[in-house]
Amino acid sequence: MKLRLDKPSREAIGSRVREIRLFNQLEQTELAGRAGLSQAIISQYEKGLTEISLSFIRFLADTFGVSGDWIIFGSGASPFERAQKRIDVRLPADAGPAAGKRKKKDGYCGIPLVDPRAAASPGKIRAEKIAEWEILPVQQIAGRTNLVALDIKAEWVKNMNPPFRAGSRAVVDRGDKAITPDAHYAVNTLSKKAPSAEASVNAIRRLSRSGQRLWFVEDRPAGDFEHLDLKTGDRIEDIVIGRIIWVWQKLA
Repeated sequence: MKLRLDKPSREAIGSRVREIRLFNQLEQTELAGRAGLSQAIISQYEKGLTEISLSFIRFLADTFGVSGDWIIFGSGASPFERAQKRIDVRLPADAGPAAGKRKKKDGYCGIPLVDPRAAASPGKIRAEKIAEWEILPVQQIAGRTNLVALDIKAEWVKNMNPPFRAGSRAVVDRGDKAITPDAHYAVNTLSKKAPSAEASVNAIRRLSRSGQRLWFVEDRPAGDFEHLDLKTGDRIEDIVIGRIIWVWQKLA
């Protein structure tokens, strides 16, 4: 179902669609891929050349956490305005006795640091599974709501190039499992060798898929790439824990 609107209204909605896309640092082709549309349709939406579908508005609202009323009518706060609101940030317990009393300024949020098994478990992270909190700028994670931080283990990255090295810390978007060239993912390469209840991150890899074969690509392979042959009923969600969107190296 599409909204039947006059040209000025279509153009106003199109400008807000463009604002969402730019705020989330996406090209038209990237947004189109995530929405299951063509780049040409996204371009027409943004220019107000065609009626926008309600399903696409619902996709934008659900994916990027914006209000449908704002997209259609311009009422309420834009993504930029919402990112500038004051937010409370939960700090690590060892940040000092005053940590619980302090508030950070706008533009930052806390990412829970968890162990590999908690990261691979579906659903929300339980409070008792959180070791501490990492702080990241809101602008760097806008539109991503299912994030966890992980301490990278040596065996996960033995044939990967920097910044993926033991002692690094990575932020994983567990809601982004789409296989994209040159992206890196936290994966469970042993998904077929252990019960799902024992799922755990055990590697960081680039991914490539050819037919029913999923390749775990290393930067400096010692031999053939590890792979899984997928069968009917195999769930990619059990293998790909999430896309890595941020990584940094501790100096101490």
